[in-house]
Amino acid sequence: MPAPDHFSPIAANYARGRIGYPRDLFQFLADQCPEHQLAWDCATATGQAAGDLVDSFSQVVATDISPELLALARPHPRVAYRKAPAEASGLEASSVDVIVVAQAVHWFNLGEFWREVQRVSKPNGLLAYWGYNWSMVSPEVDRVLEEFKTTIAAYWPKQSALLHQGYRSVHPPFAEIECPRFEARAEWALADYLAHLRSWSAVRYYREAVGSDPVLKYAEAFAVAWPESPPPARWPLITKVFRPGATPT
Repeated sequence: MPAPDHFSPIAANYARGRIGYPRDLFQFLADQCPEHQLAWDCATATGQAAGDLVDSFSQVVATDISPELLALARPHPRVAYRKAPAEASGLEASSVDVIVVAQAVHWFNLGEFWREVQRVSKPNGLLAYWGYNWSMVSPEVDRVLEEFKTTIAAYWPKQSALLHQGYRSVHPPFAEIECPRFEARAEWALADYLAHLRSWSAVRYYREAVGSDPVLKYAEAFAVAWPESPPPARWPLITKVFRPGATPT
């Protein structure tokens, strides 16, 4: 079964509220690749990873199941945005140097996706997926976030549990590569932070079920807690890297 589409109805919120990723992550991935011809950004959404991959790879194919998200991605002459599911990319066999999945592998039919990864990857290719959970801003803001999370807890799609558990139960049939710890950061005002919350699937489903915006419900509490000079918001990344051409030892 194809992955469900949780984000097309909130595509504008997604484009406004999602974070980028650290340059040292992309440099690490490039350093592990013997060739730098083609990268596949799988489940690209609005292109948060695709724009960084072009710094190291000649061409990027960025796929997603949502035309609404793809329409909001920033164009680049060396990025080809295509509508395609993760499990059937349409890419040529043994053609891809690196496959990346940012904040999305939990949505996939994993057995079918692993087969597609093995089909399209070059013999020395790379698979990297990563995700993040909750931001860290300040103790005061983070305490309000804990209350907010409780309010929307029942509205997360069941696949989100894989991410919330740190991908500990996701086991690709490939040899894993040890990698450093990475952290995403963003210099955000309060409006940016609230936009990020509105990009969450659970917020969408809360609004549809309850008929009100949970972010608006907590906006005043976040405003009171928000520092006058906020530090960068931080997200520790859960990063996993593999060689699809090699089996686990």
